[in-house]
Amino acid sequence: MKHSIIGEIYSNWTKTELKKLNKFITTSQWSRSETIVQCHQCLASYATKNKLEDLNKEILFQLTYPTDDYNDSKLRFTLNRLLEAIKEFVLLEENEKKNIHSEKIWMDFIQYKRLKKNILLNIENDYEPQNSQNKLLHHYFKSVLKGNYMFSFSSNVEEKYNSLIEMTKKAEEFSDFVFLRQYVLALTFYTKYNSSENQEALVRYHAIKGNIQYDLYIEFQTYISLIEMLHNQTIESYYAYKNLIFESFQKWDNEDKIHFISYLLNFTSSQINQGNINFIEEQSSLYDQFESNGIFNIPGYLSGSKINNVVFIYLKKKEYAKAEEFINRYLGTLLIENAESCRHFNLARIRFENSKYKESLRELLQVDFGRDAFYSINSKVLLLKNYYELKESDAFASLITSFKEFIKKNKIISESHKISIMNYIKMVDKVYAVTSGKAKKLEEEIKNHSQIIEKNWLLEKIAERTR
Repeated sequence: MKHSIIGEIYSNWTKTELKKLNKFITTSQWSRSETIVQCHQCLASYATKNKLEDLNKEILFQLTYPTDDYNDSKLRFTLNRLLEAIKEFVLLEENEKKNIHSEKIWMDFIQYKRLKKNILLNIENDYEPQNSQNKLLHHYFKSVLKGNYMFSFSSNVEEKYNSLIEMTKKAEEFSDFVFLRQYVLALTFYTKYNSSENQEALVRYHAIKGNIQYDLYIEFQTYISLIEMLHNQTIESYYAYKNLIFESFQKWDNEDKIHFISYLLNFTSSQINQGNINFIEEQSSLYDQFESNGIFNIPGYLSGSKINNVVFIYLKKKEYAKAEEFINRYLGTLLIENAESCRHFNLARIRFENSKYKESLRELLQVDFGRDAFYSINSKVLLLKNYYELKESDAFASLITSFKEFIKKNKIISESHKISIMNYIKMVDKVYAVTSGKAKKLEEEIKNHSQIIEKNWLLEKIAERTR
């Protein structure tokens, strides 16, 4: 049942969500249908135990209709009814969260029934969604509600005309804002694939940018600032965008916040990769701002890769205690695969940078090499560095051989990344064995390599041989 329509729903709900659904089905109108309740409770029981794979249609039918012989049509009818109950539950849940779309369903209903007092109540309601797109959509919905009210209940021609103008204005605002959001994604695409920008889209963007009525909307100004940064790729445009975001940070919902800060991180990472080391400090300050603004506590934001990136920056600044505090503070709250591998790999990095090589090795021994390509490869890279520093010649030589074979047979990583890793393995082996007389020549060879990981560390080690 896990891969059926209803099974997918149950397998993706948390235990808390299943409890809320159970309360709804057993206390609402659906409680009067004993078969719906039994069918739901059977699915919920298997889902809670992560055993939906073991549940098939025959077992489900027997538990729902214990005295009947199996009937496929009867089960399908019951499951469809259960799906209706779930849809009703989801809609009520979203309405409680003030989801703009469930609000729209209600608005449509009161207009269709011509419920005058309810229409007025919703027109005068000052509720606004926090999500930027939903906010402008809500403005449009309310303008339509007001316009329809004027046409239905007002005899004033001027009021009717003004309501039409207001609907047109709000529709245009929403359309222009959606365009800006999509234009940002298009610019990201153009940049990634070095393709030419759509000129019609550029003309429309400049028209929106020049519309003075949007100067009053922080939503428009933020997206325009982001687009200017993507167009210009200057440090000045980066700081203009960053300042605008954090000046109005609490006005945005979590989805918007995550969207906006991703562009800050992309820009700073690009600067670091280009050799602008000042942006190591800048990215570190971003992480401090994220922490003070609760970004790391947004459900689902943090991942293993994001933790790796934060630790990388703190290590670059030699803030070892801060890096470890970050791991301890946030990793335990995550529901991610490979959480323990993430923990031990990053602790191994911290120990290594602190020159605690044996402690680093002990942490690496607790990384699961078999489940994730990132931890498997990067742990082996770090292992070689530890063996190098500890002068563990036998272990070093053995890992060189096995690592080469592992990379050759790996079908997940790209060919260019394979080349970079293989060059690293080749060079670290040469550096380990190089004599002082040949160190200078090897140093030049490493410097001239355009495709190699851990280049700075290798140059640091070869420099030690030339002193």
